[in-house]
Amino acid sequence: MKTKQFVDIIIEGVLLLFGLLIMILGIVGYSKIKVVFVSALFTYAIFNIIQFYLTRKSKDMEGLYTALASVLVGIADLYFPFTNNVVLPVSIMVWSILMSIIKVIKADYYNDRRDRVWKFKMVSLCVFMVISVLTSVALNYNSNVQVLIIGYYFVINGILELSEPIVKYLLGK
Repeated sequence: MKTKQFVDIIIEGVLLLFGLLIMILGIVGYSKIKVVFVSALFTYAIFNIIQFYLTRKSKDMEGLYTALASVLVGIADLYFPFTNNVVLPVSIMVWSILMSIIKVIKADYYNDRRDRVWKFKMVSLCVFMVISVLTSVALNYNSNVQVLIIGYYFVINGILELSEPIVKYLLGK
């Protein structure tokens, strides 16, 4: 297994565990959705910067772009109150659209190198967008349920991100 794939698996596994932590917060009744969502975005950005730094020799810019998108949406969310049921779904959709653009760039990167993983990346993108829309639609409940839904969202995103280096390793054999 290449160093990049190993680093990707470790970082995406940590992000998956962070999603599980958010779900646990929702289960125990933590209800500050703004704190949870903004901290999730900033944590996602920090781990993607670490991933980019550790794998910078591969010239894969996905970690850097993801970190920038997460920081931009996180900073914007700091200025909006989450008092109505519109801000959080719109914020998730903006972040999801930015992430989808990044995933298309990564799929094109794989396609240019004649790597078969680009097909998996496109399927993963479609699943990600469906989950993003469903998450945005489901956020009309109280804040405890919103924290739980955000936790599920980041767990599913973590599973999708974690599956890419594994599929890349299996196709490389």
